[in-house]
Amino acid sequence: MRARAWGRRTRQYASATVPGTAPIRPRLRLLLVALALLLALPSAAGAASLSVGMGEEDPAMFSDPQFTALRLKRARYVAGWDTALSAGAQRTAADAFLRTARAAGYDVLVSFAHSGNRGKMRTLPSAAAYAKGVKAFVKRYPWVRTYSPWDEANTCSEPTCRDPKAAATFYRTLQRACRSCTVIAAEVLDTDYTEMRRYLQQFMKYAGKPTPRLWGLHPYSDANRFRTIGTRTMLATVPGTIWMTEVGGLYSDGRSFPPSASRQVRATKQMLRLATSSPRIARLYIYCWYGGGTFDAGLTSSSGVPRPAYDTVDDWLRTRSTGK
Repeated sequence: MRARAWGRRTRQYASATVPGTAPIRPRLRLLLVALALLLALPSAAGAASLSVGMGEEDPAMFSDPQFTALRLKRARYVAGWDTALSAGAQRTAADAFLRTARAAGYDVLVSFAHSGNRGKMRTLPSAAAYAKGVKAFVKRYPWVRTYSPWDEANTCSEPTCRDPKAAATFYRTLQRACRSCTVIAAEVLDTDYTEMRRYLQQFMKYAGKPTPRLWGLHPYSDANRFRTIGTRTMLATVPGTIWMTEVGGLYSDGRSFPPSASRQVRATKQMLRLATSSPRIARLYIYCWYGGGTFDAGLTSSSGVPRPAYDTVDDWLRTRSTGK
């Protein structure tokens, strides 16, 4: 599990009448309310075409009957960029997850991130070192065909935080390392959507031509603070297709989000609305299966007991499969 710092954001709502204007007439008000409700509904086109997977780092998920009952065939795994370069805990973990996923028939998206080796977590690799690491990974796990060059590149828990040029270089490097693979351009977190926009604009500048057409978004703030601005900003900033490669309703996260199963259900429903809000959003990877730790978005507890949010996802998936 990866801890995230959630900034507090105060929302203020006002309903004052603008001086010099007439009040909105009742019939017009009803029409405006109806329009607002229509815009808030999930897009039918988005819901029909959306592909869903699960983000997790524990391979036990694949043998859990409650997980297999969801009938998902995609998964996401986060690996240090240097995982395949030497024996150690991070390579052992990757072997277990990716080989189990392959045997069970899952298509896995691998997102690279900072090194899992102590002392290197804050170190930004050189382009040459990164190339060596990802080439070794592609060689070790040739069945993995979908990648992201850096997980949450715009967050300062990652060494790419203030260096969109490096993130863009890693994107092109990964494309060259696996020319037949699908490679996401930048995966970003939506907490500060203004900063996110600037980061993406700089990323596109350094990535050059052709302009990337596949992007990753982690709309945690949109889902858990019941907003849409992060997702809308992403859609307005980048061209092409967006995958929500990591997002989940929080069960708990420190003092900002004390444990609450009911709030997690509401946030999970908001996540599903966001994912179906545009036909440009083509995939959703829910994070995660097992709960526990300070940052807890698990659909189940640490021992695998389903939470109410699991039923929310299960019901939604069943409704989609039956077309109701």
